Amino acid sequence: DHKRFAELFRHSKFVQLADFEGRIVIGEIVRRIADDLYIDMGLKFNAVCKAPVMKNESYRIGAKVLLRLHDPELSELFLGSTKELTLLEADATLLGLYRPRSNESMKTPFSESIENEGIIICNFCFRIIVHCLTFVA
Repeated sequence: DHKRFAELFRHSKFVQLADFEGRIVIGEIVRRIADDLYIDMGLKFNAVCKAPVMKNESYRIGAKVLLRLHDPELSELFLGSTKELTLLEADATLLGLYRPRSNESMKTPFSESIENEGIIICNFCFRIIVHCLTFVA
């Protein structure tokens, strides 16, 4: 029983995201330059966010963070251009460090609201789908 790519894609987490605006996702800090954090969410481009002043040292490479995703690919129409050019980054707001809940007693209203919105943890398969779509488009 082999499924076609179109069917797999239709039932993928990527399609289940629907509109990206306002989605809460988990990302991993992959690079830090001064206070700029480059965060991989498993999408085509990383998000670039400023590290907060509080607990600044906790935001290091490899740390998991929560982001509110606004746009998976920023693009602009530059002067004299008829096509938008990509800025090679996603637009997201840093919400804080992600700490997986290990105990039911640690449940907070914030964590419940995140669960209700549906955190999408991007994995290797999701990345393959996104990159395949890049070549198809």
